[in-house]
Amino acid sequence: MKMKKFRLGIFEAALWILSLIILIPLAAILINSVKTPAETNVLTLALPETWEFGNFSRIFRETNVVRSFFNSTLVTVASIVLSVFLGTIAGYVLSRNMDFWNKKIYAFFMAGMIIPLQMIALVQVLQKIRLLDSYLGLILVYAAMFIPQSVFMVSGFVNTVPKDMDEAGIVDGCGPWQLFAQIVLPLLKPILVTLFITQFVFVWNDFQMPLYLIKSSENWTIVLGVYNFMGQFNSEWNMVCAYILVCTIPAVAVYILGQRYIIDGMAAGAVKG
Repeated sequence: MKMKKFRLGIFEAALWILSLIILIPLAAILINSVKTPAETNVLTLALPETWEFGNFSRIFRETNVVRSFFNSTLVTVASIVLSVFLGTIAGYVLSRNMDFWNKKIYAFFMAGMIIPLQMIALVQVLQKIRLLDSYLGLILVYAAMFIPQSVFMVSGFVNTVPKDMDEAGIVDGCGPWQLFAQIVLPLLKPILVTLFITQFVFVWNDFQMPLYLIKSSENWTIVLGVYNFMGQFNSEWNMVCAYILVCTIPAVAVYILGQRYIIDGMAAGAVKG
């Protein structure tokens, strides 16, 4: 018993250390965002002598953070809605009709989760169809990236739902869409919330895709805005920290609000019938 408690204590201590590795940089950004430029010449965890909350107002006055914020919101929400909607429908249909050809289609979707993205080919395709440097092109790329994950999670969960529920709905007069919307979809809430949160955090914080696919500064997402801002204000780290803090608030808020669904959703989606 003592050995078990000792091992548990070691495990908890390791978790606290890992948590500090993540929380200390966040605390440094938070504290240095309200300091003067002179105080941020050396980034420390010391509290500021003068609290400069005006740093945040300067960001909105002197940068295009509002435009970048709008761009990220549009791209993130649109791509998630598209991937979750199409992935949910496909996952449900494939799960309920797993015949020879649907097994092949399901395998095709699963290949999308493991085959690496070819960036040069992707850029050339978007150039050919004239979607490079556009919201629509970036939205379609993100949706295509996450549809396989949505199909996998939803089909794994639907496999655990008895087909008797479908049959009972059909007997009550439900059509295909009514059956899906009124009976199956409410059961998918933990899965859908999990998909939304994980995809939101990734898309909001992604740097690679906007860097290669977005050229015009007016179409930049918030991450590209941070990158450009650091180049302009590399001598004012208080402003850089304030900008980063403003940009991370949506992702942190979405995660905190939906974190209680993540474990249930991941466990449910990983079950195979």
